[in-house]
Amino acid sequence: MLCLLMPPSTTKARSTVALTELDQLRQEFKARIAASGMRMDFSSRIGVVLSGGGARGAYEAGVLMAFQDAQVPTHILTATSVGSINASSYAAEAEGFVGRAEPLVQAWLELTPATLGIDWSRFIFLLAGLIAASAGVGNFLWLWMQERGIFLQTTHPMFTWFALGVAGISILFFADKLSYIGYIALKFIQKRNWEPDWRKTWVSLGANLLVWGFIVLFVASTYIHLPVGSQSSFKMSAHVPMFFAILLALGIYRLLREPLSKLSHRFLRMPLRTGLFPNFERIRFLRARIDQQKLRNSAIRVVMTATDIQRGVGRFFCNVPVETLAADPGVNMEFVRQEVEQPEDLVLAAVASSSYTFAYEAVSMEGRLWTDGGIMTNQPVLPALRLGADVLFLVLIEPLEGGNQADTIKTFLDVGVHAVDILISKNFKADIALLNNINRLCSAYAAEMGVKPEQLELEIGKQRYRFVKSFNIAPEKPLPAASLDFDSEIIAPIIVQGYRDARKVIQDFLEYEAACPPRESRRLVRLSAERPEGNFHIVVQ
Repeated sequence: MLCLLMPPSTTKARSTVALTELDQLRQEFKARIAASGMRMDFSSRIGVVLSGGGARGAYEAGVLMAFQDAQVPTHILTATSVGSINASSYAAEAEGFVGRAEPLVQAWLELTPATLGIDWSRFIFLLAGLIAASAGVGNFLWLWMQERGIFLQTTHPMFTWFALGVAGISILFFADKLSYIGYIALKFIQKRNWEPDWRKTWVSLGANLLVWGFIVLFVASTYIHLPVGSQSSFKMSAHVPMFFAILLALGIYRLLREPLSKLSHRFLRMPLRTGLFPNFERIRFLRARIDQQKLRNSAIRVVMTATDIQRGVGRFFCNVPVETLAADPGVNMEFVRQEVEQPEDLVLAAVASSSYTFAYEAVSMEGRLWTDGGIMTNQPVLPALRLGADVLFLVLIEPLEGGNQADTIKTFLDVGVHAVDILISKNFKADIALLNNINRLCSAYAAEMGVKPEQLELEIGKQRYRFVKSFNIAPEKPLPAASLDFDSEIIAPIIVQGYRDARKVIQDFLEYEAACPPRESRRLVRLSAERPEGNFHIVVQ
């Protein structure tokens, strides 16, 4: 078994140990399932909900492997973001309603930042291009001036150019802090009772000394040669021209600040586009590992969420035609007809669903621009309910009580990722609250009628509600990975943790399923309100 899961030879010792542990856990779990005699004909329609989270999605691969080993059927897989990739891989390798997770685990172990297009060095090339462009234009103007007898002479040219480089680096890293020392000076002049940020003050002071130190050095050691007649030139100090040049530059900046801002915006959009990284490598990696034809023919219904970024709406991509999906038991026809579609390219749909906002470019597909489905619904609970699930497994990549990862916020990308995570958490809590309210309502009427909640379906007006048993699979502590930590040494233990956490929950489910009444025993209960009191009458069909 271990040979199926071994990573490439470059995998570090930690991942190898983790996979050995996974192999042992699998053998123990399958032996325990066989000894329990709890194999059965499953009467429930089972849905598994997979969420997003970047590299932490490896946890879901371990969970799906536990489902495979327990031979638990998965009728519905609703997923978003990286969960869409996990769901597609698992369903494409399925035999009936039970998928195979070995190829998925192997794919996770082969992941590197480069295979997913996460290449920060591309921005070094962009910076090199900017330097080349500025050097080309600068030298062109330099030669143009020299041909007309205008040139600059410095007494210490090497030191002057070195100082220019240091000043440029200071501006590059501390541009947002240069003005802080001026702000402090203004507060001091106004005699305000105010305590400055001393660390920021010293950084600002040091950056200003480097930048203005270069300017003073340049002015003090540079002379301008201007042509005077055809055979002579006039040599003058750069003090006065530099002073007027600085005033002129400041004046032009104040006058043209808005159009310069717009020009800079257009210029910066060219290399960044709609995300930091392109999707080319990710698409190539997934096409080699997900068989689209097998995915279309899979018995498992895979529904992937994505966000139409231009219209601001969520959409659901399914691996089977809408007509096929509509024929499944318990399906909400209005939802299927209006919000679900089968895309021509399922791999591209998975890429669109997992195009993490800020990190990856939005995906152009079928005339629309798509981004991460987690913006609209990271835990697609409602789609699973509307597709007729009686039992839901909610696979979470964060602890149920939440975790504090505030110390990882260092860059604008971290801010964007955490902002999306906050939105995701709110969407999930709203869906779970709705599910709990429906279950409480069903339980109350079932107790009144002396039956189990699973044995009735409530009809209120045009809406139907049924009891749906939910099981949570979640880590006890925050997973030791950030969203873009695609490293087998980090990923392998997370896969093992997902498998370990899923085992106990699956055993609880098997016990529930053994005692659960069959779907055929469910009765329709119509609730009609009597006005003006608004009391409900129960009509059993």
